[in-house]
Amino acid sequence: MKTLGLFIGLLACALLTGCGAARYQINVGNGSSRLPIQQVTVEADNREIGSFPVIAPAKVAAAKPRGGNLPQEIAVRWIDAEGETHERSIPVGDQVRPDFKGQLVVEVSKENTLTLTQVESSGAELSTLPWAMPEAWEGSIQLPGMQ
Repeated sequence: MKTLGLFIGLLACALLTGCGAARYQINVGNGSSRLPIQQVTVEADNREIGSFPVIAPAKVAAAKPRGGNLPQEIAVRWIDAEGETHERSIPVGDQVRPDFKGQLVVEVSKENTLTLTQVESSGAELSTLPWAMPEAWEGSIQLPGMQ
């Protein structure tokens, strides 16, 4: 009887939620090459999904992978290097296919605007680390320490 209850519970989980299978991940990047951003808060459809005390220059912070439908809007709130608080939002629904699976990277530019980049998933699992995002020095002519 106990195994029947467990089986029904697992079946309900699979049917209703896909057992929490992650479809997408929202990452926030700092587009400035010299200055950090602080007190970064990320919201998807008015629900907070992540907060980061500091995002270093040219780095990306990753929120936890999420399942379900894609958000219609992503909002980011942060404090720039001069101490000014900014809050911007970017629509997702018009820019991203409904069946998208991968990372949505929201970059905060040095002009304090947001851009959205889609990084398609190449595997079954999404990582909590932004593996698909290149380091700032990758693709450049110079290598770190070789200037």
